[in-house]
Amino acid sequence: MAGEKRRFDGIERELTTNASRRTFLKGTGAMVTAGALAASGAEAASGGNRVVGYYPSYAGSYTPSDVPFDELTHLNFAFLDVASDGTVSVGSSSDTDLLDELATYDDTNTVFMLSISAGWYSGTFSDAASTATRRQRFAKTAVDIMEEYQFDGLDLDWEYPDGSVRSADPHNFSLLLKACRDELDARFGTWTHLSIAASPNPNVVDDAYEVGTISDYLDHVNVMTYDYHGDWSSETNFNAPFLAPKSSSEFDVKHHMQYWAGKPIAKDKLVMGMPFYGRSYSGVASDDDGLFNSFDSSSSVTYFDIQQNIKPQSDYVYHWHSTAQVPWLYSAAENTFVSYDDAASIGNKSEFAKNNGYGGTMCWELSQDASNTLVSTMHDKMNP
Repeated sequence: MAGEKRRFDGIERELTTNASRRTFLKGTGAMVTAGALAASGAEAASGGNRVVGYYPSYAGSYTPSDVPFDELTHLNFAFLDVASDGTVSVGSSSDTDLLDELATYDDTNTVFMLSISAGWYSGTFSDAASTATRRQRFAKTAVDIMEEYQFDGLDLDWEYPDGSVRSADPHNFSLLLKACRDELDARFGTWTHLSIAASPNPNVVDDAYEVGTISDYLDHVNVMTYDYHGDWSSETNFNAPFLAPKSSSEFDVKHHMQYWAGKPIAKDKLVMGMPFYGRSYSGVASDDDGLFNSFDSSSSVTYFDIQQNIKPQSDYVYHWHSTAQVPWLYSAAENTFVSYDDAASIGNKSEFAKNNGYGGTMCWELSQDASNTLVSTMHDKMNP
């Protein structure tokens, strides 16, 4: 909980869940100390109220001025790059311009995070975490960028340290997180933030994360409870079902959050992911309004596109699955099935997170709903 003190590695650390530099620095260009931060009493919300939004560097016409900062506890800029030698860097000059712009937002209580990624099973993260020298270089260069742009913490998106690249990856990930935590604490104080984006899949969780170890280093875990079905699947199904629509399965949001909650980590550090996009399937027969049928191809589609361009078409019919607690659209004329989350399903999931003691909700990603409808729903449910 906010303000709680815990000890690890002989260090007493105060968990200031929503502490943000922007609350205290109005253009001073300096970081505050942990003591000054704690004394100010600026903890905007308890751990259970987190609303985390990823903001991608390719957000396009959805600019920082469109972000509803008053409805977010955390904004995660995605992504910084990492090289095999551990060096973390800003990807391009356009990313630099965007970070420069975000750095001007010094009038918000939102925690600003830099998310670091190396792509799906690229091996680069494994290289960067493989030696103490590389881990220290990773931590130093990442925190250097955080300091330059006056951000409040780091988020690591390694998909996944499950031993498939190096058998030592799970342990090396723990060591990498410790290096980051130590660098943050030593340079700016324990108020700074460290989080990860993590798999919801129990098989990956067991292989990839030394949960009892990394939980001490992390402020929270963004559990990516989406991408359950897509172009890799054999039949149409839901992108992020709250409960699996087939009773024999527990491959769903609820069971996977409960699985994480059974690990040695505080439940209020577990943040439940929400997709601001869906999956469109073509070549789908009309049996059961397109559900559980074979398909020819599938692609990702944003919530904004669904609401503005797909749903309004007269041949698309809206359906709601009472078990999965998510909607879908089907067009018999176009043989197209669309699975997605809307305000109703996002609201239900948010209420579940709030009422069951989880640490909050997260979305991937903000620009996929330019209307900000879904993030507003998340905020309203998390802060009734």
